[in-house]
This record gives sequence, C-alpha cells and structure tokens, in this order.
Amino acid sequence: MLRWIIAVLLLALAALPAAAQAPSRAIQCSAPVPGDQPWRVGSGFMVMEDLARHLNTSAPALPLGPVRQTSKAVPTLEITVARPDWLTPAEWRNAFFEAVVYADGISPVALREGDLQRGTVLPPTPRDAETTLSVLFPTIAHGWLPSSWHVVLLLCLDPIQEGANQLRAQGRELRAYARQPLFVSTLRLSTAAGLLTVLAAYLVLAFAAARIHARQYAHGRVLLGEGAPSALAYALRPTVIAQDSFGYCSLSRFQVLLFTLVLAGVYAYVMGRTGELPELSQSVLTLLGVTLTGSTLARLTEGSVMQTPNRLWLLGTGVLDPTPRLPRWTDLVESDGEIDVTRVQALLFSLFAAVALVVSGTGDLENFTLPDQLVTLIGISQAVYVAGRALPRDSAKRLNEEIASIRSAESRVLADPADAIARKDFETARNAIASSLRDVFSERFCESRLRGLQPGDRVPPPVEA
Repeated sequence: MLRWIIAVLLLALAALPAAAQAPSRAIQCSAPVPGDQPWRVGSGFMVMEDLARHLNTSAPALPLGPVRQTSKAVPTLEITVARPDWLTPAEWRNAFFEAVVYADGISPVALREGDLQRGTVLPPTPRDAETTLSVLFPTIAHGWLPSSWHVVLLLCLDPIQEGANQLRAQGRELRAYARQPLFVSTLRLSTAAGLLTVLAAYLVLAFAAARIHARQYAHGRVLLGEGAPSALAYALRPTVIAQDSFGYCSLSRFQVLLFTLVLAGVYAYVMGRTGELPELSQSVLTLLGVTLTGSTLARLTEGSVMQTPNRLWLLGTGVLDPTPRLPRWTDLVESDGEIDVTRVQALLFSLFAAVALVVSGTGDLENFTLPDQLVTLIGISQAVYVAGRALPRDSAKRLNEEIASIRSAESRVLADPADAIARKDFETARNAIASSLRDVFSERFCESRLRGLQPGDRVPPPVEA
C-alpha cells in the first residue's frame, strides 16, 4: 500500500510542470463563431493553434493607444486601448482582455502555435472612453540585450447584459484584436545602467577628493605607515568625500551625497527600463528639498567651536595638533566628544528613506510616495540638527572661558615673572583645561605638550614635505 502511495505522489509531482505550463498554451476566450453559423456556447478557452490561425486570417480592428514598458522587475506593459464605436459603454465595461506576444521578424500571416506567448492581464479599471491595462510577460526578457516584439491585445465579450440569450453567457467570444510593435529592455541591462551611473559619479567625486585632500592623505600615510591605502582607495571612503573644511565627516553632506547617488542610480535604471525620462514624484522632491535645505543651513552654522584668539593660542603652543584631521565614521553621530541623539535620528531616518527609494522607487518612480509621518520626522530631525549646530554649545563655551583664563594668567606671568599668584593661576588653569580639550578635540589634543607647557612656550610652524 505504501508503495502505491509513493508511486502516485511521484506521478503527481512529475505532472506538476506540465500542468503549470498548460494554461500558457491557451487563452480564456472562445474562438469566434463564423457569421453564417448560429452562436454556440464555447469551451471557455482558445488554444494557441486556433489563435494563431485566427491572427493569420483576420485584420486588427481594435483602436490601440500608447504601449509602454514599466520599470518593474517583471516585464510589464501598460497598454491604453480606446473603446470601439460599435461597442456600447456597458459592453465595454464588461469586456475581457487577453494579450499575447510574438518575436519581431515573424510574418503576421505565418504565425504558429509555438510563436505566441501569453501574458497575464491584471484586472483593469475600465472607463467609458478608454481603459489602461497592465500586462505581465515574465518570459520575454532574458539575458542582457533588448529585444523586439509584437504585442497583440485581444478583446473578448461576455454578453451578460439584461435580455441577452443565456446560452451566450460566459462565452467570452473573441471579437477584435490590436497589434503593435514593441521594444523591450532587460532587467540586467537596466540594473547595470543604474549601478554604473552611481559608480561613475562616485569615482568622479573620489578623484576630486583625492586632489583636494592630498595633504590630509600624506599625513594619514605617515600615521598608518605600511598599512596605509593608496590615494584613490583613501578618497573612495564616503567620510573623505563628505568631510568639511575642518576634517570632520559632515552629516548634512553625507545625507546629500547619499540621496544624490541613490536617486541618480534609480533614475538611470528607470530610464533604461522604460526608454523614457521619468518624472519625479512629490515625495522625492520633498525629500530632496528637506535634505538640501538642511545641508545649506548647516553650512551657514559651520565653523570652529573655538574663538579665533583661543584657537591660535592652542596651535601656537602645540597643545592642538596642527596637522590635518582624518575624518571618521563616528563623526556622523558624535558631537563634542559624545553621542548626539539628534544626529542618530537624522541618520537613521535618512537611511530608511534611501532604502525605500531603492526598493519602491525602481518599480514606479513617478508615483513613489513616502509616508507623511516619515517625511515629517526627517524634516524635524533636520531642523533639530541644524538648530543644535546654531546654538552655542556648553562645552565650547566652557572651553573658551578656560583658555581665556590661562591666556590671561600667561600674560601676567610674562609681564612679571616674579608674580607667584599669576604663575599659580597659570598652573591651575593648565591642569584644569585638560579634560575639556580631550572632550572637544579627542586625538588632536597633545596632552603631554600641555603638561610641560610653560608661559611663553611656542612651537615652530610645521614644515611641508
């Protein structure tokens, strides 16, 4: 008994591929009944052999509008078909559509069963004047190169209006069809176009960054020694491209870089997929507007946390390393030596929006939408981030006051070297300022230099190699 069950299961599994392919060799319309014969109820479907014979012996009579390929991963056509004059609006709304394609180069009067490939027509929303259909053809785009096809749209009527002969009901008789040539792109080629666009843009930025930050790279090579990357490999880091003039990876610049590259790649992909210049949705424009506005305002507030006289004193005494700073990934979320939650929030929501643009925008960039709540959160995060940069920071304010105190004590000692009180004030301020300098400047702070600093000590300017 067990052997019989296993044998039946194996036969059922072997028959699955054939059963799955069977519907593709027929359409859900009955063959047209010759005019000299009474109408008869059909079988509900039409095999490809009969359909090829019908297409070979009849002319298209269905007015067809634009046919365009969408950017979806599965080859999908959007077909606009107008209502024929001989069809009433009620019949038009109850019409049933099928679609097939055959390769370009085959004569329209020499079609055979094997030449036709059936598509899946998604349920349309008919209008009295015209209807736009979406048809999936998963088998017509393979490999890398685009291909030429002829798409055939079939109009089938199911006469179920009041007063109609019930024998005709559910007949779905093929009444008319339309034929139009079509050029179909491939998913691989379109994806390659998007990726190459991003790569080309990024390489241009990297080459520019390598020239602009040559001095910074030379300093980094000294620090890293034999493990230092090449100049181009160093410039390929997003932190290098998105850094500001002080060597910090700017969050606002990173956001602009991220959205620019993502949108450029998606735009190139959609254009390669559809052959048209795609329109940008309102969500994309809003996202770019919020990001660019935040970046512009952040640059207006960009600057050193130190007052100029205090910064010059730190550099002149050697307490602050004058060599170029190397940008780091932690710059995106760090501020004044601590994690800034407003930066974390802005970064996370930006990454969510970029991923959504890649996942959903590639399928329909023109109608891509972000939830209003997410757009609002990105806007709030940008506003809080910019406001935090514009407002005076407690640590910077405290550090400027401490440096002003040590500079004042140094001036008094230099004016009167015998002033013990001034020297004691200088040493007290020198010992107290270390923690603040470490918090703000981290690795650029030379603690050993501060410990041995005496009034009037200065270091010579660095000599360029």
